[in-house]
Amino acid sequence: MEQESLNKTWFIDIDGTIFKSRNDEQLDEAINSMGDKSHLSEEPIKKSVEFIQSIPINDTIVLTTARDSRHKEHTLKMLNHYKIRYDRILFDLRAGARILINDIKPVGIAGNSEPLKMAYAINVERNEGIPIESFP
Repeated sequence: MEQESLNKTWFIDIDGTIFKSRNDEQLDEAINSMGDKSHLSEEPIKKSVEFIQSIPINDTIVLTTARDSRHKEHTLKMLNHYKIRYDRILFDLRAGARILINDIKPVGIAGNSEPLKMAYAINVERNEGIPIESFP
């Protein structure tokens, strides 16, 4: 069993990656002016939506965001409206770098013939979407 056959966990940022970037003040303004329809003011990035739809159903998707948890209802409506699949969401993260650390699977532990790197980091240009061709 090589890495391609192992289920993966995807950590994907919301703002600037799946949807056009917005800060908490812009979200507050949309919520105050549009109420229950505020989620319609969000602009999905088509390339990223298509990428998420291509992730195998057995993989786990964890969305990350620096959005305050006070915007949780708005964000959940937005994700539901645009049919963005996810398993978990982490709100209230800092706006700084996201660092993922994981071990390397030794030979044989997953039926692999070589050590398997189990962590990747991919930086994407803000508001440009997820470039599928950049993945290993």
